[in-house]
Amino acid sequence: LKFQLLGPQPQLNVPVSTLLTPGSPDTVMPLHSTASTAVVSTAMKLREVLETFGVELPYDEKFVKAHVTDILLYKAFAVVIFLLWATLSEVSLSSLVTLSSGVQCFGFLLLARQAHEQGTVRGISRKMLLTYALALTCRLSSTLLYMGYLPVDKSGQHLYQAFDLATLVAVLGLAGACAQRYPSAAEDTFCVSVPILVSLVLAWLIHPELNHRQVADGAWMASVWLEAVAFCPQIWMVAKAGRCQALTSHFVAISFSARCMLAFFWLEAYPQLKIWKHVYGEGVTTHLYPGYVVVAAYSLQVIVMADFAYAYAKALTGSRGNGNIEL
Repeated sequence: LKFQLLGPQPQLNVPVSTLLTPGSPDTVMPLHSTASTAVVSTAMKLREVLETFGVELPYDEKFVKAHVTDILLYKAFAVVIFLLWATLSEVSLSSLVTLSSGVQCFGFLLLARQAHEQGTVRGISRKMLLTYALALTCRLSSTLLYMGYLPVDKSGQHLYQAFDLATLVAVLGLAGACAQRYPSAAEDTFCVSVPILVSLVLAWLIHPELNHRQVADGAWMASVWLEAVAFCPQIWMVAKAGRCQALTSHFVAISFSARCMLAFFWLEAYPQLKIWKHVYGEGVTTHLYPGYVVVAAYSLQVIVMADFAYAYAKALTGSRGNGNIEL
């Protein structure tokens, strides 16, 4: 059968990135503008509803409009992470490890966005970036080659490693920008070399044995200690300045939430890190001290960032969209 369309062909000159405004077929509105209007409207309606219960949110319409792009990013991130997590994980306890990795990845992407928009890496600790890059390299050298420390659900097959690889790319990109021009050198004074050396020695001496390879097990344990050390230079820089860019403070707060997820997971799962030792005359004995060390390391991460998280939550209530947060 052969069909032929009669009459003139309609010419569609409407850009792909536009939507028809409801009720007016001849008027178009950009997608970003439509989404921004919806965000502002939803935020203000939420504020009105909560005010009826005596709860006052610390923002107004001007604040929401100034940060509408950031709000859209957070919403898009939440949707993507939830879909990936719900699809590839079995919503088990081990999926918290993958979820925390995704949250941390988003935090570094926020830092990269801040550096790109402002054209500078001011306020971002170069020592933090280099230390975290070392931590990611140690962890990936274990998780890409062995299965001992991977989540047991489907997210441990590819998604968990993909989040870490994406984070490493973002960290190395920021570190490269710092290498070209680093205006915060006078503020980035935290001595990180000694803690890094101590972390590597501790990881080599005491580590779990889920990979049954001393180097791989030690590398994974080194990543845990190095993560605890990595955020110290950034928090030190923020504490000295007494203020920081909004996205920088959001990054630290997001990292704190990721550390809390991992600490909660290992508080429940540390018995799985027990090691088996054969003692002559006594048979096989088990020891839980590697699990205790892992719990201590993640608890240290939470403690290091808890003071900033408190100051951040307190200061956020007084932030009115000026781009900075006083601490």
